[in-house]
Amino acid sequence: MVLDTFKKYPSLILAAFKRFPLAIAFAFLTSVAFIFCVDGLPKVFPTRTTFSRILDIWLLIYPIAAMLIALATSLIQESRKSTRKMPQILTSVSWLVISVTLSLCFISADNWGDKESIGHITICIYSLIGIALIYGPFWNQKNDNALWTFGNKISDSIFASLFIVILFSIASFALLNAINAISNNTDSSSAPFGFVIIFTMFPILCMAGLPSIDKCTKETPTLENFVTTIKLKIKSRQFSFSFDSIKHIFLPLYSIFIVIVHICDIIALLQWEFPTKTTFFLAVGVLTCVLIIQNKYYPATIQPGHSSEKTIARVLSYTCIFPIFTATIAIIQRISEHGITPSRFTALASCIFLCIITILNCIPKIILSKYVAIILCAILTVSLVGPFSETNITRNIWLKNIEKTLVSEGYTAYPLSEKDTKKFFSDLWDKDGRKASIVAYQVKALHAKSTEKLYQFFPENSDLADISKKYRTITKTIKNDRVHTTPENFNKFAYVDYTFKDEDLVTRNDTLFFSYPLKDIDSTSSKVFSFIVLKQSWLDKDIKVLETEGARFEVEDIRFRQWENEKHQRERDLRLAGMLFME
Repeated sequence: MVLDTFKKYPSLILAAFKRFPLAIAFAFLTSVAFIFCVDGLPKVFPTRTTFSRILDIWLLIYPIAAMLIALATSLIQESRKSTRKMPQILTSVSWLVISVTLSLCFISADNWGDKESIGHITICIYSLIGIALIYGPFWNQKNDNALWTFGNKISDSIFASLFIVILFSIASFALLNAINAISNNTDSSSAPFGFVIIFTMFPILCMAGLPSIDKCTKETPTLENFVTTIKLKIKSRQFSFSFDSIKHIFLPLYSIFIVIVHICDIIALLQWEFPTKTTFFLAVGVLTCVLIIQNKYYPATIQPGHSSEKTIARVLSYTCIFPIFTATIAIIQRISEHGITPSRFTALASCIFLCIITILNCIPKIILSKYVAIILCAILTVSLVGPFSETNITRNIWLKNIEKTLVSEGYTAYPLSEKDTKKFFSDLWDKDGRKASIVAYQVKALHAKSTEKLYQFFPENSDLADISKKYRTITKTIKNDRVHTTPENFNKFAYVDYTFKDEDLVTRNDTLFFSYPLKDIDSTSSKVFSFIVLKQSWLDKDIKVLETEGARFEVEDIRFRQWENEKHQRERDLRLAGMLFME
């Protein structure tokens, strides 16, 4: 069966060149573009110029989308039995103009926030192209039969193409490495060969496996046979067992899974404590299982009359409502308690989309695919582009929260000086750690994106990422001469290079206390020497000798570090290197 499929590929590839000539041409162009970006561009432009940066960005975003646009246009024309060249010209030229504009805007943007917005626009365009590729050819159909057939066949084509590419890649790279080993060639790069396989060979194989749109529209979906038969022969007696892999394996496992998910969600609602990520991904897992079952049993659902498969598909469509509802509540609660972030915005948009699709899925006799396509396009466009995009909403909410917190702490004259900024965050950490953590995160994120409006409140040239922490990052290092002379009355010495941990350090009245345990050679006994370092010594960078009773330490290298961990806790260490003299 698999061998017969592979034998068909040469003729299918030839047919693909006739069906999708422009898309295949862009597949070759994509490989050339990536090879040029990696190998050719640094040679043509040894020094980075504005033009080379624009060309680099453009070559990365243009060819793949151009290939997908050409493929989608060909499939839509095939569904409408049109052979006109004008649609291909219009779509290709439009994307060329848009891609050049996006590249110019990305390079000319002077802060990371604008670059992120342009990146979101690019992602939105790619997503819309993917939606058009899947749903466009079947938009005028009165049901989802053709789309179901196309989806199942294209998934088989993708898996077969992936299998061929993996086998070809293993064999080719093994042969290439063998040739390089024989010829002692260590300078050759396999990156160009990899680009050809990924961006040319794989897309062409996938296009070759695409079914005809006419066949998909004329073919009636039929229920697959999920019955598996196992034959055993024991002492000349044959036994056979037949079972339905969906009904007898997948559905019982899913039943156990859905019961556990509902129990977890009920407990979370009763206690009003939601593990947000777990709740969200459990809901996605439930919906994925439901869609798998509904896809497998779709042919049964369109048949007149009653059947067990039809009942199962209908009942399962209701089992994902409660988990998705709980996940939405968990995301909203998380946002209300800890503020909005890009990941929480994306999760909330995903939950809204899943809620709508789940409700529509429970309504019979509607063309679900059209609603999915329209709603997905709307949510993607709104959440990635325009005034209600993730970037704009999070930025505006963060700035309003920062201003509100500043006013509540008594600051009205902006921008604050660096001294006032430090005092603001220091007082806020002492007063309300949770609010301080939220504001510090927002300030650091906006500062990393060089958001102009942030500098209406804080000094632009300061290290806001460090100032906003509960414990500021400090690194102090002093190095001295390595020449040592044995002092009088000291007859023992040892070279020390030791790092003291946070629990070994004590700070009192601007003085740092620490003790060094020195073990004897036989490790049976040890001496502990206590040292102190004054703050003024750090400021004067004058720490050459540390003295204590019975010992003298001549410092070669001393380094103190302090930082804040992920839990907003202080961590410190002290590295001390030099010669320890003892009486």
